[in-house]
Amino acid sequence: MSWIAVVNQFKQTWLTTLLSLVLFSGVTYFLIWSESQTIQSNLVLDELVFAAESIDVHTKDEAERYEGRVVHITGPLRILEPISEPDYNIQVQAVKLRKRVQMYQWIEETTETENFLSEPAEESQKTYWYHKDWRDYVVDSALFYIRPGHHNPTSMPMFSETHIAENVKIGWMHLGLDVKRKVNDYYEVWSDARPDRSDIKLHSGFYYHGNSALEHEIGDLRIHFSFAGREDDIYTAVGVVERGVLQPYSPKNFPTADPLSLMRKGSYSLKQLYDLEKHHANTHTWKYRFLGLIQVFASAMTLHPEWLTLCE
Repeated sequence: MSWIAVVNQFKQTWLTTLLSLVLFSGVTYFLIWSESQTIQSNLVLDELVFAAESIDVHTKDEAERYEGRVVHITGPLRILEPISEPDYNIQVQAVKLRKRVQMYQWIEETTETENFLSEPAEESQKTYWYHKDWRDYVVDSALFYIRPGHHNPTSMPMFSETHIAENVKIGWMHLGLDVKRKVNDYYEVWSDARPDRSDIKLHSGFYYHGNSALEHEIGDLRIHFSFAGREDDIYTAVGVVERGVLQPYSPKNFPTADPLSLMRKGSYSLKQLYDLEKHHANTHTWKYRFLGLIQVFASAMTLHPEWLTLCE
């Protein structure tokens, strides 16, 4: 392999060569970053679990005794104040109440057909067709190929949101906001209580804003509720005690790392919880590694094959 051949080859394939180098540099950085994050996450998890002590929060209140210490607790959830949506006559004893808002809109679909009898420049032909359906986001009808007769609202009058109960306890221990956010075991809300508002209709668990719950018009809204962390559900949590509230733990050995807390449905010992978190982290790590391998393959595919002959 001579430098003259390398220079000539680069002049001929400079674009694909640069693209390949950029992709390879990107995937190298991604893999190094992913592995470093995995190592740090595992070390932070180790520090949290090794510093934790299992305590009984169902006897007398000992918040002052455990102030500033990392603890492992297990027990049923206690919701001191229910979460409510008065407009829909909904009230649940749960950690979270999720409100999903969808709007009835025009949807554009395309199909591409091959026509081998036509000119080469017209071998494929796109067909556009339109139907109505529910979407969680605004579909921009200004981008439609056929705009007349297919107009969607430009905004949604309300948005999806998740309410989190203010006062949640396990035994005498209050749970902090970041700990409560880890509760994600959702169940659908089914209620027979009809809304007091005449513009809201209830049908098959969905709440409709419109003239009818069966015949929908463009711009109608459909609301669906689900909740997570039911009263009396057993949970296991690990965190640091701050003024009687369980909060995420800030690792001393990694000051720049995000604070960490653990919260899982079910009753687990400290070792069982540690093994579950390790397994979950390893699963994510292998997903990143697989994605990195795909990127390596993509960068190799962009490399011109004549480069390989120069290396022989």
